[in-house]
Amino acid sequence: MKTRTDIQTSGNLYLVPVPIGNLRDITLRALEVLSSVELIAAEDTRTTSFLLNHHGIAYQELISYHKFNERARINLLIDHLHSGKDLAVVSDAGTPALSDPASILVDAAIEEDIPVIALPGASALLPALTASGLNDGPFLFLGFLPTKAKHRSQFLNQIKASPHPIVLYEAPHRIEKLMCELQQLLGDRKFCLARELTKLHEEYIRGTLTELSEPGRIKAKGEFVVVIDKAPEANQPNTQQIEQLVTLLKQEGISISSATKILMQATGIKRNQAYRLLLDKEEEASE
Repeated sequence: MKTRTDIQTSGNLYLVPVPIGNLRDITLRALEVLSSVELIAAEDTRTTSFLLNHHGIAYQELISYHKFNERARINLLIDHLHSGKDLAVVSDAGTPALSDPASILVDAAIEEDIPVIALPGASALLPALTASGLNDGPFLFLGFLPTKAKHRSQFLNQIKASPHPIVLYEAPHRIEKLMCELQQLLGDRKFCLARELTKLHEEYIRGTLTELSEPGRIKAKGEFVVVIDKAPEANQPNTQQIEQLVTLLKQEGISISSATKILMQATGIKRNQAYRLLLDKEEEASE
């Protein structure tokens, strides 16, 4: 297995995040890489050229690299890297290979033992998630959903029981349709829409799926990041039901060890919690 410490004859493949709206949201390291590489492969050369000119970056060569030509460009880009020259890949906005072109190139580079260096930086995913009010740890990121109705329906049905918040991207012309689909499938779950992130009209819309699926509720302008609350735990007993079961177990004279196991299996609560509830009930009875 080769590592970065082996003798290197190829160039480096850099994945360079660029701003998602505010042009100041680019790192010094990103600007340094873009100014030093021999070639930049950009999703839209006009957008990237504007960004580079804005920051006064003199670049060497800029070519297009997008979802319609990414496979056709592979050999050209890999040959460039094998010649010992560096390559930077940029999207229109955000991080390459994250719901944007580059993953195919990354796979090809790894196969050819070409170093892949991903720079940290701008992405719509994390700002939307952290400001949504729905983040409690793990989450499921889906990117853009399939556009065909059948595939979308199958995809959504697979994720409706996710125990973690779901984050996805959606285009403005499909957002109202998506909201209706999600409301029908997921019911009145909590929800957050992040729109025009880092731009002048940045907006967070929070509520329930029922509220946000009302016609005209959402201004269909700008790219959306959609954050959906995790699925409620299925058939989770409420506090009163748990207490009733604790009382019943004690009345039946079941040992605390056996009762703990029964309580865990019936309610899904953890061993320590089950044991404490039973112990408290025992102490109440002895008073």
